[in-house]
Amino acid sequence: QSECIGYTKHMATDIREPAHDPIRERIRDLLRQRDLTMANASVVMGRNRAYLHQFLERGLPKVLGYRDSEVLAGMLGCDAGELRHETVPRRKPAKRKPRRRPPLGAPLAAIPEIEVTAGAGPGALNEEFAAEKACWYLPESMVRHESGADPEHLRILRVRGNSMEPEMSEGDRLMVDTAQRVPITGEMFVLWDGNGLVVKRIETVREAGPPRLQLLSANPDYAPYTCLAEAVHIVGKVLWTLKRV
Repeated sequence: QSECIGYTKHMATDIREPAHDPIRERIRDLLRQRDLTMANASVVMGRNRAYLHQFLERGLPKVLGYRDSEVLAGMLGCDAGELRHETVPRRKPAKRKPRRRPPLGAPLAAIPEIEVTAGAGPGALNEEFAAEKACWYLPESMVRHESGADPEHLRILRVRGNSMEPEMSEGDRLMVDTAQRVPITGEMFVLWDGNGLVVKRIETVREAGPPRLQLLSANPDYAPYTCLAEAVHIVGKVLWTLKRV
């Protein structure tokens, strides 16, 4: 909304110069009478310290906004109408920035969506990570810049279950980098845990004995569990979550 709400709708551009403007002269007189500085009054108005100086001496803004005139009038002990101009300057139309369009023929990365579900819980028992259900076409430059991954290694999987809520929910899609198969503590991976295909955060268990991985869910109703590292097959690292709304 315009700051000039409350003024007459008549538009004009005959606002006088600051030095000869009776409204500005009135404000200067009232400030002197109440021993107020322009800087202190500006602060009380909720503006920066130079606001009234700019308005009174340089004519910026050309007129006071409705709220500013109300607050200043209360401070100076006068009627707000005394501080308002009868005409307001014509506003310049805002310049619209042209929309940037992707260049014609910009390369797209074809990222397959895999039929096997990355379950956000125990997961369905599947032995293969293969069947292509659909293909997502995304700007290759965006994929490489945002993910730092080679589109050739990316796959999209659908979430099933609620063990990773609220981070991800049933039906969300995961973009997975199948080139990243080395477990990293604190990161999220799609993996085969011996019972099913799941998505979990991984922590390395630093204890004596065979290397083990602790698999953590986001949902507190699902307790962490550990697996032998050699029994875990990591499909890839989760890069993005494509959420349903």
